Amino acid sequence: MDKIKQVIIWGYPITKTHTQAFIHSGWYKAFSYLGYKTYWFEDEDHPIDFEYDYSLFIGEGSADNNIPINSSSVYCINFCINPEKYLNKNARVIDIRLNVDSIIDFNYHYSLKDEKEKGNVERISDVSYYHKLTDNGGLKKWHHKPKNMNYEAIYTSWATDLLPHEFDYSSIDCKKENVIYYIGTLAGSNSKNVRIFAEEAKKNGIAFKISDPWKNPLSFEDCRKYMAQSIICPDIRGNGDISKISIGETGTCHKDIGYIPCRVFKAISYGCLGITNSRHVYELFDKKVIYSDDEKELFHLAMREKDNTNLIKEQMDIVKEKHTYINRVNDIITIVNKT
Repeated sequence: MDKIKQVIIWGYPITKTHTQAFIHSGWYKAFSYLGYKTYWFEDEDHPIDFEYDYSLFIGEGSADNNIPINSSSVYCINFCINPEKYLNKNARVIDIRLNVDSIIDFNYHYSLKDEKEKGNVERISDVSYYHKLTDNGGLKKWHHKPKNMNYEAIYTSWATDLLPHEFDYSSIDCKKENVIYYIGTLAGSNSKNVRIFAEEAKKNGIAFKISDPWKNPLSFEDCRKYMAQSIICPDIRGNGDISKISIGETGTCHKDIGYIPCRVFKAISYGCLGITNSRHVYELFDKKVIYSDDEKELFHLAMREKDNTNLIKEQMDIVKEKHTYINRVNDIITIVNKT
């Protein structure tokens, strides 16, 4: 980062009208806290006379139409669907990819599991891996006829939006309601898994209220408040036939592909018990979260442990140490510093 003079978060607006903006907010908060001169510009609304050279850009491939490209900057682009446009201007580009076993959707077609077995990726942290690419075969459009090109990828997961010093262990004792506030996207078979859990909760006298961030985005403060007030705060992933994924339905198979959600990190950091139907999340936490592949059983296991203060504190310690955006920023910096 010696030649980088500033960080620019690029793309979706600060008003959080798109769920990606919450990820941008995490990057912005962490880089700023670490002392980097950090800006956040929208793709359709940004200064024209700004000095964009020698910047580290954090962006997203569906909102980088107007991003200024120069050879002195580094571009870390989540869902980098067009790396060629950066490479054609001699810019360094790092594709921020999902840390999953494998994925086939409208953006990507790759197997991180295979790349690990081949020794093609370097482990950076518990959730981040570095890959020096030689072609664009990981992109769905080019998978069967890849073009030779040299760029890079980081496979990673998101994090809690709290910084380490913002963890409040007294939040564990927050007064709970007889309600589960489920703040998260429902799509395809994901809704089936959530419904099974919700019906079991209702059978046991607990209301289940859903807030879809695509339809009704809540503020950071409200998300934290409702999740902390929930009697339990589960994260439910969907499963499905990976070979039959339709456009936009990647979320229907998170359980199968091993997607690690930010929701579980957030819930734990807010003082909630970590609850998941994902084996990958369970293993990431060294089996220290409540887990079952069966959503009905998961509900009862969670209710049994909901007041286990020592377990919640242990989970919070793990997230505080390993799963804030400070950790993810450090992973990015490690890669940027590679020559």
